[in-house]
Amino acid sequence: MIKFVSFLILSGLFISSVQANEIKKEISTKTAVIFNTLCAMCHEGECSGRLSFQSGYKKAQSHIKRYVENVNISEGETKEFFMLLDYMKKECALLMPDDGAWKQENLSRFALPSHRGYFIPLGDLDKGKYHLAFTTKEHVLFQVEVISDHFEPYLDRSVCPGQEEYSFSFSVDKTANSFVRIRSKKPLHLLSLEVKKQDR
Repeated sequence: MIKFVSFLILSGLFISSVQANEIKKEISTKTAVIFNTLCAMCHEGECSGRLSFQSGYKKAQSHIKRYVENVNISEGETKEFFMLLDYMKKECALLMPDDGAWKQENLSRFALPSHRGYFIPLGDLDKGKYHLAFTTKEHVLFQVEVISDHFEPYLDRSVCPGQEEYSFSFSVDKTANSFVRIRSKKPLHLLSLEVKKQDR
């Protein structure tokens, strides 16, 4: 009986992984950044298969357009938002199409069109203590978080203007797919970003 239950659990994880990989092929980084920066904040507390939508993405179109700032969203992108929300509600997890693909030269790829937010995939972080450092062009008030794909908070800080470089420490208690999420009321341009595991 125990072996059968273990098989069912492992099968479920495999199905989720396959589903995630299929969705990643169908969504753009632009859509995922907007969703994970602006939409997930309100919806991540609702995750449950019972709350997945059966009505289709078209009914969510006006709601999405209301909350994505002044970005032109195509019908195809609306469908992508719906897929991300449906996945999050069923799997209780965030999704990005190119996890761990950031480099210094492509940080803007993970910015909102307004540059008032970022959602940057860090890839899998092993258990341990880490150091996050970045520099910005503007010096404005903003919020910085480091979170796992299952919403575990590792860092959540308000950052005051007046510094050229920002530096933070955080701990990860078990290996997790992780992200940096930044939210600002004014445009913010990241010039550099570095995440390093600290020596014991």
